[in-house]
Amino acid sequence: RWARLLTAAQALGVGEALLARTVEYVGRRTQFGVPVGGFQAVKHRLADTLLALEFARPLVFGAAVTMADGDVAAAKLAAGEAAYRAALTALQLHGAIGYTQELDLSLWLRKARPLRDAWGSPAQCRADVLAGYRCGVVPGSTATASETT
Repeated sequence: RWARLLTAAQALGVGEALLARTVEYVGRRTQFGVPVGGFQAVKHRLADTLLALEFARPLVFGAAVTMADGDVAAAKLAAGEAAYRAALTALQLHGAIGYTQELDLSLWLRKARPLRDAWGSPAQCRADVLAGYRCGVVPGSTATASETT
């Protein structure tokens, strides 16, 4: 559980770093005489990435408090997927320069995918969250599902 939780926290940090670097880059890069960050499609991609990271943050914090298997699995799933989405967004918005060794972005990109799959793939984490519901344990609660209805 600890390894899965710490992986979720690291994935969240990687996703936030990728998003911050991408926002800074699209603010500097210009196309047609205006910053790329001013285009609506770019703003939407960045907003979707931010929402995924902001959704994962309280799950990671909550899992750190409860340390319940289902909570940790949900946090790992959300943070891993958010970091991977941030990596895909960063790569698309940086273009081919994102693959080069000249930018630190390539280091961050190589961390996002392994973190998503470490200590439980997304499919395993989904199964662990569902297993908690099948056993009658509601994630984030010490009560069983039958007690809450």
